[in-house]
Amino acid sequence: MLVLAAISTGVCATLLMLWVFGFGGGVEASARLRKLREVEAQLPQDTRARLRRRASVNFAGITLISGNIAANWTRDLERAGLTLNAKEYFTLRLVVAVMFALVGVALLPLPILGVMLAPLGWLLVGFWLKRRISSRLHKMEGQLVELLQMLSSGLRAGFGLLQAMEAAAEQIPAPLSVEIRRTLRDTAMGASVEQALAALNERVGSPDFDIVITAILIQRSVGGNLAEILDNVAHTMRERERIKGEIRTLTSQQRMTGYVIGGIPIGLLVIFYMISPEFTGLLFTDPLGRLMLMGAFISEVIGYLIIQKIVNIEV
Repeated sequence: MLVLAAISTGVCATLLMLWVFGFGGGVEASARLRKLREVEAQLPQDTRARLRRRASVNFAGITLISGNIAANWTRDLERAGLTLNAKEYFTLRLVVAVMFALVGVALLPLPILGVMLAPLGWLLVGFWLKRRISSRLHKMEGQLVELLQMLSSGLRAGFGLLQAMEAAAEQIPAPLSVEIRRTLRDTAMGASVEQALAALNERVGSPDFDIVITAILIQRSVGGNLAEILDNVAHTMRERERIKGEIRTLTSQQRMTGYVIGGIPIGLLVIFYMISPEFTGLLFTDPLGRLMLMGAFISEVIGYLIIQKIVNIEV
């Protein structure tokens, strides 16, 4: 019954917070924020500072989130492909934190321990957003070589850059096609090609896209064969992916060694607990045992991170 009560309270709190903060209208709000950010870049520094203060998340006259943090959240939400704005994202994190606290209070023996779960809920939403950004970026980087080949073929067929991008957007699946259409929509709304490409680079936040867009912008400034430039960039990226694959193959044994070494202490702890629960249980009941477990856990994490740092070779 306590669990059901906590869940019901969390749902009611969610609906209340969504109603208070005005959840919805994400697509239009995101488009407005992108347009305002382009205009803001052309304003003086003091004016930009005042706009950032106004963009902060406020409630009842109290500034909850500053303008700089709200701007970073808006950028991350765009990179994740979400239609939320900074206020809605803050509401989501707050609601999840409250729900974690309520469930913890209902399930744990001490209420203070349940309240301590609220930061965990807040951080989990941020971790989910970062994972979504990483997954979406990985998909777009995997589609980039195909996009370059289509653009190069379209340019050789006599199309302009925007026409080639429009044709490529019809053939490439999401999420890259979505970003290309947004870039074309920016140019249709009056932005120059350079501004639209710079906005695309800011939205994606990928070093690979930065190389491609920089090459296009340089070609538009000094001239040259853009189709040949894109072919060379695509060839370089294919070779880099091939080298990365070879490195992953060569370091697979070392990565597996890291997993095995990290899993051996955990496996031994489980085995010893099954053999002699009274003896092994002292690690969980005795203060010195808990301290030893904490030290072992920290050592495990440090060792895993060191091994991952060694085997992750940048190309």
